[in-house]
Amino acid sequence: MKTLFATASAAALMLGAAACSDTSQSIETAGYETSGPQVEEVADLEDPTAQTAEATGDRVEYTLASGELEASDLIGASVHNPAGEEIATVADVFLGTEGMQPVILIRDGGVSGLGGDLRTLAFEAASVTPGEVGDEPDLIVAMSEDSLETLPEFEQEEMNDYRLASEMMGAVPALSFSGDMVRVNDLILTEGGELRYAVISPGLATTEQVVINANAIKVAEGDSDGELVVDIDQAELDEAPMYRWE
Repeated sequence: MKTLFATASAAALMLGAAACSDTSQSIETAGYETSGPQVEEVADLEDPTAQTAEATGDRVEYTLASGELEASDLIGASVHNPAGEEIATVADVFLGTEGMQPVILIRDGGVSGLGGDLRTLAFEAASVTPGEVGDEPDLIVAMSEDSLETLPEFEQEEMNDYRLASEMMGAVPALSFSGDMVRVNDLILTEGGELRYAVISPGLATTEQVVINANAIKVAEGDSDGELVVDIDQAELDEAPMYRWE
């Protein structure tokens, strides 16, 4: 996991909407369902048979499943052509809004990923192979460096709207049941770009990291000014798997 924090002032993932009142009190949000860890051996929160996690005290441990990768590893990764030549750098992941497919944002040209044009690359247009734990994934596209100019340019309408992975990572949303703040440390994606989970610290003064469903992080409605909220209850937070990474 790379250390990558955005300069976000609040926090929230724009994958759903939630109703929010005064964050000094319990925040009321739209309900959602999550299975949580039901057995000691679990890693994929939605598919308990996908991988194995070992019990740690009252929690299980979550490790990345085959085909999963951290957003922090994907951002900054090199993009190669089939000949193995580096032709671009991954600048970010555009998460989009509900009903939209995530896309990879790349920079063509420039030096070491700086400068150059920001363009969108569909996940299905790239072969994304997760690397070893802590290593950047291998991205191969069947394109030349010159042909990257045919990809659509990306322009963000407004900053800190939490549709970029880098804006989510480092954000500090409030817990819906208490108003206490947590920190979003990373996002877990599939190699096809599906956003599955968020890795959070359940308090600003702890180094502990747990895994929750990504759709639990929402932009609060009402007079929240676009603040984020984590829509889980105390029991779900207590049962969230501990994140294991090296």
